[in-house]
Amino acid sequence: MFHQWIDTILQGLTEIEDQYPTGSAQERERLKERFHQIQTVCQHLLESWSLVEEQMARLLQRHPELSVQDQVFEEEFWLREESVRQFRQGQGYYQLRMFAQAEDAFYQVVKDEPEFLLGRIYLALSHFQSGEWDEADRQFQMVAKTATHDVFLGFAHHMLGCVRVKRGDDRQAIRVFHKALSYDQHNPDTWFNIGTCHFRLGEYTDAIRHFFQAVLLDEEDWEAMLSLSQCYQQIGERENGLYWRIWVYEKTRHPHVMEAIAHDYEEMGNPEEALLWYRKLLSHDPVNPAAYNGISWNLWTLGKTTDAEMWLKKGLSLAPQNPDLLFTRLWMWMQQGEWAKAEQMMTRVPDHVKQQPDWLLIRSQFLTHLHEFSRAESLAEAVMQQSVPSVQAMGCFQKGRILLEQGRTAEAIRLFQQAQQLCVQWKEPVFFEGLCHFIDGRPDLTRQRWQHLST
Repeated sequence: MFHQWIDTILQGLTEIEDQYPTGSAQERERLKERFHQIQTVCQHLLESWSLVEEQMARLLQRHPELSVQDQVFEEEFWLREESVRQFRQGQGYYQLRMFAQAEDAFYQVVKDEPEFLLGRIYLALSHFQSGEWDEADRQFQMVAKTATHDVFLGFAHHMLGCVRVKRGDDRQAIRVFHKALSYDQHNPDTWFNIGTCHFRLGEYTDAIRHFFQAVLLDEEDWEAMLSLSQCYQQIGERENGLYWRIWVYEKTRHPHVMEAIAHDYEEMGNPEEALLWYRKLLSHDPVNPAAYNGISWNLWTLGKTTDAEMWLKKGLSLAPQNPDLLFTRLWMWMQQGEWAKAEQMMTRVPDHVKQQPDWLLIRSQFLTHLHEFSRAESLAEAVMQQSVPSVQAMGCFQKGRILLEQGRTAEAIRLFQQAQQLCVQWKEPVFFEGLCHFIDGRPDLTRQRWQHLST
């Protein structure tokens, strides 16, 4: 019953946290009143619990045999009754995510009992949850300097690593997390955090090693499995990435994972398997636009254009403004030479959607068809300025195609080479580079480049 009450309180606080910042004046007033109600109830509960603690302490004084030493801090030394009461009160605030009040309670505990490590750890955690990184760091440093048990030492260094992550210093965080592992090698969270730091630094091989260790320590850790799949995707090992993504699906059965697996099969050039997963997604969610778009796209890839258009129409009837469905509709019309329809559709697409990289590219292709090369190049260059290397590669490739269309083969070759360097697994830039060499009368270089297409 108590746990149900706690859950209700937490749900109420979450509702306030989510809705208060964007609520209307009337709604904010209602949420403010709700917060004060929860605060009052919790305060009464904690005061009542203090009375319970005091009565328990009196009973223990009269009947010491009632005591059971099952707490780490009770095994190390005896706390004064007031400190125990204050510590329990702080725990109550912490569990209710009332971190400012928890800080006050734990600060008093640490002030009265400076050698009580568990109290200092809770104080540090309260500062951490409040985003007070400097004070959290200072308290965890004190735990690391004074603790004697490996459990405390490992946890303190783990949290010091987390503080460095919050400060944006992944390199230093890795060093501190490794220090934590020297005290506790069996903490999967520490291995996972090191892997995440390496991933953000672009060190995917190191990230794989640490994520794999996290999975070995916790076979249910689907987040580590998902991270493994993302690492393998980054280094171009799509089959390994797909393997781990399927494991994530087995653990979660989440529709987003189904969609990701379908997309992996698309990228691997396997539209039949992609179709199976998009149909699985559709059976799970019959109105999911991504499922209709994926089925349509892969049917088109298989040459089943009539079926592809039928599925696309179904999707657009359910989600007429979905950008992905509109993009596929536009792309199909351009492939069929329906340029007037394509131009008309572009006027219906919101401006903010047209600034997305894939839309910039297709607009550039459309302008190239109209021989408006200057505008087409500008859009391709905008894609080249994006932060993701694979997206930059598509911008380089598109600009290369525009230059090739104008007969500027020497400039186009440099763009195709740049695209291939940015996305080493992508073969299409290699083909067009070879084509440029052929146009310029260098068939030996064409053969040399096209040999790479079969490797």
